Amino acid sequence: MRNKTSGWKFGALCLLSKVGPSVRSLRLLFAIFIISVLFISDAIAASQLMITPTRIVFSDKTRSASVTIINTGDSPGTYRVSLVNKRMTVDGKFEDVKEAGPGELFSDKMIRYSPRQVVLEPGKSQVVRLGLRKPSGLKAGEYRSHMLFRAIPEVNESAEANAQSSAGVTIKLTAIVGISIPVIVRHGKTEAGVSFVSAKYLPGQSGKDRSYIMLELERSGNQSVYGDLLAEFIASNGDRTVISQVGGVAIYTPGAMRRIKLPVNIPAGLELTKGAIQVLYRSPVDKGGRVLAQKQIKVP
Repeated sequence: MRNKTSGWKFGALCLLSKVGPSVRSLRLLFAIFIISVLFISDAIAASQLMITPTRIVFSDKTRSASVTIINTGDSPGTYRVSLVNKRMTVDGKFEDVKEAGPGELFSDKMIRYSPRQVVLEPGKSQVVRLGLRKPSGLKAGEYRSHMLFRAIPEVNESAEANAQSSAGVTIKLTAIVGISIPVIVRHGKTEAGVSFVSAKYLPGQSGKDRSYIMLELERSGNQSVYGDLLAEFIASNGDRTVISQVGGVAIYTPGAMRRIKLPVNIPAGLELTKGAIQVLYRSPVDKGGRVLAQKQIKVP
């Protein structure tokens, strides 16, 4: 599964109550907090999950799909499934959305899915089936929501007991692990274009500093774009060396711009001088690998 960790989110809910405003109580509060964080780490490690595929796209010819949940942890896990709406920022992060903004179209009202909660033993999997039901008069465009898979941690009574103190300080921390994937519905005529607005090579200032390529991609049309980035150094003699690869780069509607900081890996003995860096944005290899946009950066 590509980009296994790209969709992970960790949330912690802290409930604090304190009796007796003393310095000793505050010190004890801090100590218990550190101990509780360790319990959260254990809960996260024991509640890992994998989702495949990492995105669902309904076209005019598809009405059903499926997603597989896999418990990759070492203890049983309970997983809750829901549909949520998210907005992508220019830096590629996702924000929760309660109401649609200009140009935003959500698919959650059109998607039916089952089951909505599963319990899995370690190493076991469960298929979640999705069905599409379009309303009449639906206007052409791309509709997107996200299917969220949340691991619900079991209550650890021993951890709660350790959170108690004779000073009356109590801490309760609950860790929630989740993965979300886009569920896209394309209806009618949809199209998209993409191009590089800018590309700049930023060499490291010392041997320990990493080099980067700063990119700006621009999307047009009423459809999102999704692909891989590949950067090659082309020496003056024509030799090509791959110096960076990143998969699963998207620009979702209605966003039109995406800024990306691409890490560069320079092989030993190679100097990025007297040549050019060519950056390609192309469709995934399993979708044909077609070049969608390209840009060259001159290297003195």
